[in-house]
Amino acid sequence: MAEEAGKSKLVVILMAVIVLLVVVGGAAVWWFMLRSTAAPTPAEVAQQKLQNTKFIDLGSLVTNLQSSDGSTHYIQVQIQLKTYDPSVEASVKSFMPEIRNGILLLLSAQNADTVSQPAVRDQLLQKIKAQVNQILETDGGALKKPQPDKTPPIAAVYFASFVVQ
Repeated sequence: MAEEAGKSKLVVILMAVIVLLVVVGGAAVWWFMLRSTAAPTPAEVAQQKLQNTKFIDLGSLVTNLQSSDGSTHYIQVQIQLKTYDPSVEASVKSFMPEIRNGILLLLSAQNADTVSQPAVRDQLLQKIKAQVNQILETDGGALKKPQPDKTPPIAAVYFASFVVQ
């Protein structure tokens, strides 16, 4: 009988240890995985963006401009795309012919008399950015519409050179 009481005590102790391990394990899972983490500070977000900043060179583009005086005018630009997602470069390279075509169409629609004005150049940069983002967000037109809540892949567009002749 004493032997039976010792075995039942051992079973009770083992059950208590198992229950304790399950409770401690559950608390550890909550602590490391389920508890909310603090949002990154603006400085941390800025540092992350700085580390991921990538400039993509589209090369030189040359096309003719609209002219009111009947003579032929040309524009030559070199364009840089700014992104915070390094994986965007592969997408840009995949759609490069479509991107360059869209930009050339935008440039050739410009008037030679006004394209050198700063306000017109700024509008042209915004149009190029919208054009490139539209192509990238719809996978070259394969998707009907871009996802509305997604951050655009291209953050900014810059002219590395701008010559009108």
